[in-house]
Formats: sequence, structure tokens, C-alpha cells
Amino acid sequence: MSQQLKGKVAIVTGGSTGIGRATALRLASEGATVVITGRDESTLKESVAQHPGIHFVMADVSKPADVKRVIEWTIQNHGRIDILVNNAGIAQFLPLGKFELDHFDAQFATNVRGLVDMTQQALPHLIQSKGVIVNNASIAGDQPIAGGSVYSATKAAVIALSRSWAKELASQGVRVNTVSPGPIETPIFGKTGMPVDQLKEMTKQMVSSIPLSRIGKPEEVASAIAYLASDEARFVTGIQLKIDGGLAA
Repeated sequence: MSQQLKGKVAIVTGGSTGIGRATALRLASEGATVVITGRDESTLKESVAQHPGIHFVMADVSKPADVKRVIEWTIQNHGRIDILVNNAGIAQFLPLGKFELDHFDAQFATNVRGLVDMTQQALPHLIQSKGVIVNNASIAGDQPIAGGSVYSATKAAVIALSRSWAKELASQGVRVNTVSPGPIETPIFGKTGMPVDQLKEMTKQMVSSIPLSRIGKPEEVASAIAYLASDEARFVTGIQLKIDGGLAA
């Protein structure tokens, strides 16, 4: 593995499992010092144990005080922020007419408001380092899922925010890009609230629609994030990179 991120300091939200953990490991293997966040101390410790370059701060990105603590801890202990990967997210599927507003509020609080808050609090440091922001959206932001209207709406918001920020921050030397994964083998699938049989059927239908005929792996998304975070992508900003086995095509 190259050391193209040597000397860089990265924050990866939701870094305890799935795409977040795979991204933290990939960035650390490329030489970065990585600070991950999450709400489960046991899974955070599991991530940290896999590489000496990974550290954790327990935090819920929907809570501004937690976000502030992450930024302050990172600066106090590592002095800078070069890379911000906004990965934390939740997915809860219920059809219109079947959910209460707290279903809406919870997903927007984490997937959108938390992402905005983390970015704003990290921004002065990212401007100082001419840093990089990579936001994790989903192909659901472009291709809404039946029964997942709120989740899809949060990811559409992430895509729109990323494009706007890419234009706003270009003059200050900060690049902003989005990855939009398709179906990926992560624990989030088991946290949607969908019945197991329905979840299995949905997965089967998705696989049948994917040209590469399989579900993706977290490491495949992490590779794309590592590229966008590196100087190899120094002329890349404002893109939405779909990592979906050709599903969107």
C-alpha cells in the first residue's frame, strides 16, 4: 500500500462498522492519522484495534456538542484536519402514511443536519490545510426506494449540498466530492426496520438488476474515497461517484 496520505489527519464519521470502518482502515494504511466517530464504544474499539493509526471519539453527529468535541479533540491531539469523510448515516424504511414525524426527524438529524454541522465546525481547519471533504450519499438519492422516501430524501440533500459546497469552497482550495454507493454488504441493511423476508426479497431484486450481478463490499467504496481524498484527485471536485456495479446505468 502506498503512503500517499502520510502526514494527513482525517475524520471519518460513523467509522465503527461497514463503509466507515473500511474507509478508516484504508486511509490509515495510506499513512493518514484517522479519527473515527460513532455511538457504540465496543465497535469503535474493534476498529481502532485493527490499525495503530486509528483513534476514536464517541459521538452522535446529530448532537452539536458531540460534534464540537470531535473537532476540538482532533485539533488538540493532532493539530490539523486535512480530510473529512461524512459517512455517518441511518436508514429506516416505512411507507408514506405509516410513519410519524420522529421517523423523518431522526434521519434528517443524522444524515443531513449532522453532516452540515460537522462540515461547518471543521471548515476553518479544512480551509487552513486546503483540505478535502467526501460525503457519503447513496444511489437512493437519485433512484428513490419505495418505502424509503425519507431516507432517499436525505441522500438527495447530501448530493445537492455537496455540489453547492464544491462551488463555494473551490476558491479557498477545498475540494468536495460525493460517493453514492449502491447495495453494499454493511450492518445498515439489518437496521432498516424492514421484516427479514422483505429485506431478503428486496436484496434479491436489487442483485438481479445489477449488471455485475453481486452486492458490493465496503472496501470497494473505501478505495474510491481514498482516491478522492488524495492528491491523485487534486483536479476533481463536485462529482458524484456512483459505486453500484452498474445499477444506475
